[in-house]
Amino acid sequence: MWLYPGLKIKRWMALSFLGIFLAGASASLLLEGQFFGYLESLILQLTKQLEPAALTLVGIILFACGLLLHILGFIRMVRSIYQVVAPEKERKLVEVLYRRRSLERGAKIVVIGGGTGLSVLLRGLKEYTSNITAIVTVSDDGGSSGRLRDDLGIVAPGDIRNCLVALADTESEMDQVLNYRFAQGELSGHNLGNLLLAGAAQSAGSFEKAVALISKVLAVRGQVLPSTLSNVTLCALLRNGQYIRGETAITAVDGAIRSVFLDPEDCQPLPQTVTAIQEADAIIIGPGSLYTSLLPNLLVQGIAESLAVTKAPKIYVCNVMTQPGETDGYKASQHLQAINSHCRRNIIDYMIVNTEKIPQQLLRKYEKQGQKPVAVDYKNLEKQGCQVIRAKLINQEDLVRHNPLRLSETIIDLVMEEKEQQKGVNLIDLLLFKRKRSRSLADQNLFNRFKG
Repeated sequence: MWLYPGLKIKRWMALSFLGIFLAGASASLLLEGQFFGYLESLILQLTKQLEPAALTLVGIILFACGLLLHILGFIRMVRSIYQVVAPEKERKLVEVLYRRRSLERGAKIVVIGGGTGLSVLLRGLKEYTSNITAIVTVSDDGGSSGRLRDDLGIVAPGDIRNCLVALADTESEMDQVLNYRFAQGELSGHNLGNLLLAGAAQSAGSFEKAVALISKVLAVRGQVLPSTLSNVTLCALLRNGQYIRGETAITAVDGAIRSVFLDPEDCQPLPQTVTAIQEADAIIIGPGSLYTSLLPNLLVQGIAESLAVTKAPKIYVCNVMTQPGETDGYKASQHLQAINSHCRRNIIDYMIVNTEKIPQQLLRKYEKQGQKPVAVDYKNLEKQGCQVIRAKLINQEDLVRHNPLRLSETIIDLVMEEKEQQKGVNLIDLLLFKRKRSRSLADQNLFNRFKG
């Protein structure tokens, strides 16, 4: 693997070898040829009985041995330093270097959403690229997030925390720690990660700086950005004309939603958000709750406008199941129509839908909660100018969720095809992606980490 392209190691090995050669040549020059001359004389005396062809072979062998010893010493030196600096890393140094370098060359992807669906997707995408920008909703007003919003005046930290954990380099360890919820005392109901973000915001002076600080601590692959720093409230207009205020109240009400909006309506995005959208190779919307996780991000002033202008493909990951109180009876085209109507323009280029059959025992479980699989009406989607991408995406567990690896592979496949059509794909990038893809499902440890 030390010879793989993109590691940025071979060039320094070659430079080091050249330096040693020049140093030896200069020493021989200063000593009037006696430095190398003595060694040459000694070797010739030992090999004077050899034929010219055998002597050539000995020279080649000695050169190869010297080169290998130099490279071995160089690698061992770097590895020794690395073990002291980062002893917690269990993988071999070359694997870490290969992983980091290949991820740095990955596509620039912006993911917009919130809730569990977004964190599931991020867990898969970070295996293909570290150039990820997650734009996360901050309108949650329930649970620990809601209490911290009311007490400290910060934006809801819950979905931000989930995304930071999902993109963390040591996700398994961080998941257990930051998602710990206190069960008693004054902190009862609070989440440790939420408290950490709230404390960092008070210490650093802003929530934006707090997210950046925690991202460095967790070695996050990419960046996580709140959709806005304004303390917004999500409001809904139901089809019966009733107005509902607050995300928690919206999810609890028994009535069809006509539209949602933010209060205040003039909330602004972070400058980094607009820049990320402009520079992205692809923008992914979803999966997640349509009205309470996805649309609140698109309602922030400037985000929908930036999506309309960018040439990057906009990909919507359609939910597998309907959601009670939000998308009861919705077909795929109705999800798309809701997004386009709230953005006041058709912004979605592709929709990824699941074609894998859901086990009957899971269907019966969800039917008790009023949830059914989202029907895909292909003709209506085509009428709205959306191209449908079909894939088997179900994670066969106790819950009907997307498999992060399969979903990410489907997205990266589509992004690579788009890049190849538009401006061509770098050969090294393509080789790295092909190798990553061929190993992903075969890597049982990685697959087990994603299960559930």
